[in-house]
Amino acid sequence: MANDPRHPVDAGRRGFILTAGGGLLAAGALAGLPSNTLATGGDWDRVTDVLVVGSGAAGFSAALFAREAGAQVLLLEKGPVPGGTTLRSGGVHYIPNNRFLRAAGVADPREDFLRLAVRMSYPDRYRPEVERFGAGAAEYALLEAFYDQAAPTVDRLTELGIVDYLPFIDYDARPFPDNYAELPENRAPRGRGMVCKPGARREGRFYYKNGGGVGVDLIELLQAAAQARDIAILTRHAVGELVRDAAGDVLGVVAEHRGQRLRVGARRGVVFASGGYIHDADLRVRHLLGPVYGGCGAPTNRGDFLRLAAGAGAALGNLQHGWWMELLLEEALASSDAPTGVWVVPGDSSLAVNLAGERYANEKNHPGSRPRAHFVWDPVRGDYPQRVTLMIWDGRTVQHRGGVMGVQKPGAPLPGHVIAGEDWPALARAIAARLEKLRPKIGDVSLAPDFVKRLEATVARYDDFARRGVDEDFGRGAAAADVAWNYFGNLPVIPSDYPNPTMHPLAPQGPYFAAFLVAGAIDSKGGPQIDANARVLSAGGAPVGGLYGAGNCIASPTGGAYWGGGSTIGPAVVFGQIAGNAAARAPLRSL
Repeated sequence: MANDPRHPVDAGRRGFILTAGGGLLAAGALAGLPSNTLATGGDWDRVTDVLVVGSGAAGFSAALFAREAGAQVLLLEKGPVPGGTTLRSGGVHYIPNNRFLRAAGVADPREDFLRLAVRMSYPDRYRPEVERFGAGAAEYALLEAFYDQAAPTVDRLTELGIVDYLPFIDYDARPFPDNYAELPENRAPRGRGMVCKPGARREGRFYYKNGGGVGVDLIELLQAAAQARDIAILTRHAVGELVRDAAGDVLGVVAEHRGQRLRVGARRGVVFASGGYIHDADLRVRHLLGPVYGGCGAPTNRGDFLRLAAGAGAALGNLQHGWWMELLLEEALASSDAPTGVWVVPGDSSLAVNLAGERYANEKNHPGSRPRAHFVWDPVRGDYPQRVTLMIWDGRTVQHRGGVMGVQKPGAPLPGHVIAGEDWPALARAIAARLEKLRPKIGDVSLAPDFVKRLEATVARYDDFARRGVDEDFGRGAAAADVAWNYFGNLPVIPSDYPNPTMHPLAPQGPYFAAFLVAGAIDSKGGPQIDANARVLSAGGAPVGGLYGAGNCIASPTGGAYWGGGSTIGPAVVFGQIAGNAAARAPLRSL
């Protein structure tokens, strides 16, 4: 589908546009335009029908569906390359009632899914016997829109030749389970995850066991489709201002590229899909549930849309929540853009303890929930006693999980974050010394005086559970998701003679190893509230004219929950589609 010749995308003097053939055209920005004037006529450096800000799964979905609806589309990306957080992700889409469930004869009916979604997302308000199962009307409308549009969205991407899909499978080739597969409300506990068929297999790249691709493969497919449809993509363009008319409608944006300002007008609407605020320390402290040290999302995710939309009078929501992920403390201190997310404590002869030497959670609980244990508040001490905790392992875990999620490779020098000791007292002394070294960065955090005694008792109790195969304290390995996440990433099954595949006694002699764990997130999941048409809402509840949102930059329809693998990308693609279609069909405005 070619660009409408009546509305050409003008190439300016600086910057770059990715063309349909993948080449680069000169493009640019004019400097010094005032940011608070009404843009008319020649005030614009570029004009398009639909302007999309952000090029992850949500942004590309919005751009492609707006283009399919007949609109001219321009996409602005803050980073040096397209992809956003999706580029770093596993690429999974969480899609209820998808084609693979239907083909397998697994029912995932609308009302059942909505009941489950409310139970997962708003457990404090869940009432199965009342209207909307206890959710608010606006929250429920978003869940309805997600269910109604999810399967049709990905099916349409396949029909258009953009993305084909495979099931998301676990280590034994079964459909991957939901994170809350055991809830009685969950009538389709496995199989809502989907991954893309990669366009081409590339040497050295990770693929799922059935050949499914990850986030980088998904972005390659979406970007190729955008280029084939003449969607212009400008990278290194950071949007810093909204341009609004006297009524408050959003007419366009002001972007910055290498110090130059570019005013871009949108005849039909502006869609933001620019990521959350995980890499803005001030916003993390101000809004998130507890102490969060960084994240795995794109480094450009610094709350740009949150600030812009708040300035435009948007209603905000869900700001306290994130797509949680534990991080290695010392990596996170070096950079909030943490390279290692600890989705589970790796290995079977490993555990996580607090600084009193006691376990505090199921180490194999899914990554969307377990990090919240770091936010437990002690009202007597007036502190977060589990702000910093310890991952502890032995040589068996080094042998079978070396190089994974912070565990050192066998025979290699210890990474800087790994602490070693020949026995438990020696390990405790080394941990205490490291905490003292980190004191200027993390404050007064120290081991309990009886840490060694408690740790030895904890290990003995854990070892007994492992021999019997039942974790009486935290249920480790009892949930389907525990086992699935334990092997996520094609990790091999560890040979064991013990009944629980996630538990093995620790070695009776050292050496033993440890690393500090803290809470982090893939990204935040709060921001401007949207309606079922992905329109950003004002504080009074009316749509902000010309402004749409999708992805991690808006208040997530999932509330505080991580439903299962793909719960970020699934809603991002779906609400990106909704936003792109809604913007493309909005009345044409004269700029």
